[in-house]
Amino acid sequence: MSEWVLKQSWGLPVLLAFLMVVFVFESRKAFKAYKEKRRFELGWALLFALVALLAMIVLVAY
Repeated sequence: MSEWVLKQSWGLPVLLAFLMVVFVFESRKAFKAYKEKRRFELGWALLFALVALLAMIVLVAY
C-alpha cells in the first residue's frame, strides 16, 4: 500500500506534510518537557521527532 501511495501525484507531498506536522508537534512537546524537567516525556518526544525527521529525509532522497 505504501508503494501505491508514493506513486500517486499527491502521495509524497501529503506524507511530507504529515511528517512535518508530527516533527513540529513533537519538537514543541520536547521543548516543553525540557523546560518542566520531565525526562521521560522528553525522551519519547525527541525519539518521535527524530523518527519523523529521518522519514522525511528518506522520502526526499527516495
